[in-house]
Amino acid sequence: MIPAALVLLGTGAAFATKAANSTKGAVIPTYRMDPESGLCVQVGQECSTIQNVVCRWTADGVTPLHSAPISPTECGSVLFKP
Repeated sequence: MIPAALVLLGTGAAFATKAANSTKGAVIPTYRMDPESGLCVQVGQECSTIQNVVCRWTADGVTPLHSAPISPTECGSVLFKP
């Protein structure tokens, strides 16, 4: 009886951990459009793919951050705060 309870407890904990980690979303490299060069440049911030408040560049607090560039002059989709 006790070994079965321990197995069930361990299984439940594993599923709970997996669910908690998957709700955080992927933290991925972030990019912004550089208005001077017109290029999509990488910045050192953490943002997520899970929809929430838009992730903005800390240097100006206004510029939205994006996923990997589609082309040198076009950033990917908008990212969100983790």
